[in-house]
Amino acid sequence: MKTLTKLGFLALLVSFWLPSTAEAIRPMGTTMTGTVQSVDHTTRWIVFAQDGGPVRRFVYSEWAKFWHDAADSSPAALKAGMHVRVQLHNPLIGPDYVNQIVLLVPITPTQKYP
Repeated sequence: MKTLTKLGFLALLVSFWLPSTAEAIRPMGTTMTGTVQSVDHTTRWIVFAQDGGPVRRFVYSEWAKFWHDAADSSPAALKAGMHVRVQLHNPLIGPDYVNQIVLLVPITPTQKYP
């Protein structure tokens, strides 16, 4: 009986200790660079040709930021032909989506990427 009590106490202790040691790691997504082929701002769909990779279609989120050296950071200024870097998320449910877009300007010997 004494062993059964010790075993029960140990099982209770382990059951409270294990969940506290588990950590949730938030996925950060994938960073890709490429050229915007087309944009539909009414549905927020982007057709994107990845540098050295496939052409992909995804949506940008409602809270997406577009960094392009202007006061307005909304994706409304995004146009076809722009060379950009995107932060792409691939959720378990739903379409791939982007929450950050950065305009990459062509570099000259005196410039660097933003």
